[in-house]
Amino acid sequence: MSLFEFKPASDFPIPQLADLLTRGFEGYFVPINITTPVLLTMMRRDGIDLTESRVLIKDDEPIGVALIARRGWTSRLAAMGIVTDARNSGAGTWAMQNLIEEARLRGDKEMVLEVIEQNTAGVKLYQKVGFKIIRRLLGYKLENPQPAEDGESEDDELVEIDIRELARLVAYHGLSDLPWQLSGASIMQHTPPARAFRLNDAYCLISNPDAEHIVISSMLVKSRSRGAGLSGVIMRALFARFPKKTWHVSALYPEEICGVFEQVGMQREEISQWQMSLML
Repeated sequence: MSLFEFKPASDFPIPQLADLLTRGFEGYFVPINITTPVLLTMMRRDGIDLTESRVLIKDDEPIGVALIARRGWTSRLAAMGIVTDARNSGAGTWAMQNLIEEARLRGDKEMVLEVIEQNTAGVKLYQKVGFKIIRRLLGYKLENPQPAEDGESEDDELVEIDIRELARLVAYHGLSDLPWQLSGASIMQHTPPARAFRLNDAYCLISNPDAEHIVISSMLVKSRSRGAGLSGVIMRALFARFPKKTWHVSALYPEEICGVFEQVGMQREEISQWQMSLML
């Protein structure tokens, strides 16, 4: 008989799930504090299905949680955390094996996830149960970018657009295997105070520009205009429109397209991720 069992996450109150996730990521590589509003936002943006997500139980006590997002024939492990006292007990392997089997039984054809590259234990676990690395994902940061030396700015050419318009363009022009959170379906779920902008054939989604720290949540150049440096143009225009800010790119962007961030002076973050996939 197994030491562990699963219960549907939908059987638990949202605040309890948020607390369990926070405890499950205690001592993680980056500080993680999942509050009720944060979890609700994750559920909306990422398509998390609480009926298929699981709380891991041992001796009648919750010891971990796995959030499963679903779209079409694909599932994503959106987050999995196990409380400190239950780690190194085989709980992670048991949970992943059962999550994979459940995905197969409901007819999914692929399961995907992202894991911090420096989290060697996590990477080893996912590889052990069959996940393959697709690519490395990078993040960047830039504090208070300075205006161009010639004083010229294309700030005036920025046009604000509906986030839904950008999402449709990402679905059409973006890479077919973009990480889940950069896909058009995820971008569609962003709402103000996030804002989307266009400059010619370049598009960008940013978090609340009134905040001190701004996250670039999506970057797109239409297929016909790639290679013309438009990504740098729109980012410099945004830097000029919203000065004296610290700009961030989360570690979700495929390594092969990250040169656009380096071209505007952004510095690569130490933490990177692996995008991983398991065909079921």
